Amino acid sequence: MMQAHDMPFTKLINVDQGAREHFHVPKYQREYTWKRWHWEQLLNDIEDNDPGYFMGSIICVNDMQSITAGDEIIFEVVDGQQRLTTLSLLLAAIHAKLVAAMDTYEPADEQDKEEVKSCVTNIRAKLVKRKKDAKPGETGAFKVAKNVYFLRVQPSAQNHNLADYLYLLGEARLLEGQPKQPYCGNRLLGRAYAYFQEKISDDVTELLKLMERINQLMFVQITVGSQADAFTLFESLNNRGVPLSAMDIIKNKMLAQMEKKHAVDIDESFERWQGLIEAIPDANDQERFLRQFYNTFKHRKEIKVDKVTRATRSLIIRVYETLINRDAALLFEELTEGATTYGKLLRSEFGTKSVAASLTELDRISSAPAYLVLLYLFSLDGKHLEDTKFLEHVVDLLARYFIRRNVTDKPPTRQIDQALIDVVESCASRIKAGKKLGLDWFVDELMKHARPASLEEFKTALGGHVYDSNSWMARYVLIQIDQMHHSREYKPDFWARDDKGRFVWTVEHVLPQTEKLPDHWIKMIAGGDRQKAADLQDAWVHRLGNLTLSGYNSDLATAAFEKKQKLAKDRSFLGHKINIGYQNGLVLNSLPFKTKAGKFSLADAPHWDVEMIEARTKLLVNMVANANQLPGDKWGENQNA
Repeated sequence: MMQAHDMPFTKLINVDQGAREHFHVPKYQREYTWKRWHWEQLLNDIEDNDPGYFMGSIICVNDMQSITAGDEIIFEVVDGQQRLTTLSLLLAAIHAKLVAAMDTYEPADEQDKEEVKSCVTNIRAKLVKRKKDAKPGETGAFKVAKNVYFLRVQPSAQNHNLADYLYLLGEARLLEGQPKQPYCGNRLLGRAYAYFQEKISDDVTELLKLMERINQLMFVQITVGSQADAFTLFESLNNRGVPLSAMDIIKNKMLAQMEKKHAVDIDESFERWQGLIEAIPDANDQERFLRQFYNTFKHRKEIKVDKVTRATRSLIIRVYETLINRDAALLFEELTEGATTYGKLLRSEFGTKSVAASLTELDRISSAPAYLVLLYLFSLDGKHLEDTKFLEHVVDLLARYFIRRNVTDKPPTRQIDQALIDVVESCASRIKAGKKLGLDWFVDELMKHARPASLEEFKTALGGHVYDSNSWMARYVLIQIDQMHHSREYKPDFWARDDKGRFVWTVEHVLPQTEKLPDHWIKMIAGGDRQKAADLQDAWVHRLGNLTLSGYNSDLATAAFEKKQKLAKDRSFLGHKINIGYQNGLVLNSLPFKTKAGKFSLADAPHWDVEMIEARTKLLVNMVANANQLPGDKWGENQNA
């Protein structure tokens, strides 16, 4: 059940009715990430806008089954920790300044004096609660000497956040006995506190006005009963905060259940979870792993969730909440093993050099759905495979398969995941029946459930506007062509990136793709007819025959064809020699193609026109098609005859 209430900050962190409601970020949620421009923006929002400025929503979970009189209510903050933590640090800085000013402050009258005291007391109550009659082991409680405290806002424990926060509360004279935290001043919480100490006024009257405006900030508090509901909700909201990933939420649930149901210390579980994260460090890969893990192994009753035939992004939290509640320990073990396998697949660390090379190509092709099948196959005991080279052949097959799929979009994206799930389930059924997996059988299953485009359809797509429809695959097949035939003398690394993460080698259009063609190009391809040149450009500019690879593409751009050919600049990048111009030694530029006027290559053609583009396109299409044939291609051609 969801509850939503709009309220000012003074009621969100309420100091009335025993101050029983606290906002705690789960212990191992991601760390505090706001930086100087966020802090500056927050102060500007508070000071420059009308009272009651809207700060967005705070999404939290309250899954407490029963509450008795005197119990503290702990809301788990799912979205909003950056804002709540930052505001708490700002309040601590105000408190420190007010307390320091008390000795020298000369109020106009007793009322002013009481107002300052009331503000100090109010801030203290918004940050820390001391409880005299706390129950042993009460959630959220911690002891300092003989006193039991609750933090009204408790940040993440990651990267010393909680320890730094407690120390800063001590510095602000809100908590006693807090040990000094080495390097706190270099970490974000320490820097935020120092920033506010520097920026806010020392004047008591100004501090009281600032506190009044903070109390008037408006929030919407949204409370739900489960992590799944919270995740679904905050995915649809555009908040100021930094949203959690599915991996974060599943981790929180997993660690809590391991402690609650399996008596495993949360620190021990966290260390195990870190191993999983290290195996798959990229956040996008992590989410895909969670989806594919379920889709891969849902044929097993331990993993299957009723009425969930495929884990999608919107269902992923609900799936894993169900599995964690069912058996957290089993799932943790399986996820850890699966992540290890998945990470090795992503890093191409399996098997022989040829397997690793094919895995690398799969990654470069952008064939994420393939990992659903590979996760299953590489998790199998070798006794279930007919041949020791089965995995090697399958990875090579999938690399060629996904080149074709990505160029033709057949099977379409919306169907490919389910098709590959069906392939995995066929494999599982075969093994259950006591049979082994062989390559011919696997090929038949792949073609049955996820039939690709025919060879002719593949060639048609390659011969079309391939750069316009899929520029990534256009680049890939150009690299493939060159690498099939490159010389030992000149073997550039086409996958090298510069210090900004951009590819050094990019796709170059021989006939430029610019909207306004220069006169020299209009004359070359259309005899000076501007409209005809525009029509020909539209029809041919993005075809494979008009494309090549070049380092430092801007040096070519709209230059005349002869200049593009003969431009001779050598540059070095990361130890690699980068030659510019079409006479740069790339095989791609030296491949001969036939025209009515004779044989030419891009490097030596006397001019560049539609006939040249068409002839070179035909050559390159045939080379790519021949290099990426699939079993059954002839059968597929007959079917289309």
